[in-house]
Parts: sequence; structure tokens; C-alpha cells
Amino acid sequence: MRKKTVEPSLLKLLISGNVRKAKLLLGSLYTISGKVIHGNHLGRKIGFPTANLEIDNNCYVLPAPGVYAVLTQIEEHEYPAMANIGYRPTFNGNVLTIEVHIFDFQQDIYEKIVKVSFVDRIRDEIKFPKVNLLIDQLNQDRKIAKELIVRWSNPDSDTTNAFGQ
Repeated sequence: MRKKTVEPSLLKLLISGNVRKAKLLLGSLYTISGKVIHGNHLGRKIGFPTANLEIDNNCYVLPAPGVYAVLTQIEEHEYPAMANIGYRPTFNGNVLTIEVHIFDFQQDIYEKIVKVSFVDRIRDEIKFPKVNLLIDQLNQDRKIAKELIVRWSNPDSDTTNAFGQ
């Protein structure tokens, strides 16, 4: 499969992680899809189970490493979630991963194809000196992601996110 042709302006937005402006350029959320594969279960061990995605790098331009508010589609259902694109520096990772924590979700989705649509970027990926600091940050990220998704789904509401936007 060949890589999709991407306009230079869109490419610049994605590689900088600016999925909000990319959404304006596209007229819809930037979306990737991939198969859920087994990972190291690190997220589950710290209370944030994730769907680890295997994607075809020849088909998609990934947004910059970081944490994002996303919508995840599994079969016909869409779920609010947050995603990390990165190397898991707190755990000394050295391979780029795409991990999606789907809120209030307990189903077994291994080997299923899921779509991930990027609503907004929350922050850069950070190496935390202690796992408990990562967990504290993930709790904050989850709150921000939920606020961003509510705001995106209700654009006329007065809801503001943690950034005052």
C-alpha cells in the first residue's frame, strides 16, 4: 500500500501536532486506523489500560509525539479516549507506539481494526522521574481530554477546556 499524498500545509500541521488546525484544513478530524495488538500491559498495570495500535506507516502521517484527545471507533460504536503517540520515556521505551486509553471501556478488542480521530493535542510526551507522577498527569490528561471532546461535540456550548479555550 502506498502512502497517501498529503498537502504540504497539512503535513506541517500534523508533524507539529497541531491536529486542531489540521481539522480546519481537512473539514473533519484527522483519522488513522490500525489493528489492536498486545503490548507490554504497562497501562493496565498503572490503571490506564490501552489499545496498542499497529498501523501501516506507509499509509499515514502520524501527528507529533504527545498526548491527544481522540474519538475511537470500534465497529459501529464511537468512544471518547485519549491517545499517546511516543516512546514511553518513563519506562525507557525506544520504539514509537500508538496507545489509546478508551474511557470507561472493558471489552477485549485484540486483533480488531479501530479508527482513531484526533480532536486536539493535550501536551508533549514527558519522562517522569516516578510512575506515580505519570499517573497523576494521566488523571489530569483524562479530565482535559473529556473536556475537549465535550467542547468539540457541542461547539455552541460555553464549555471551556483547561487551556481557557
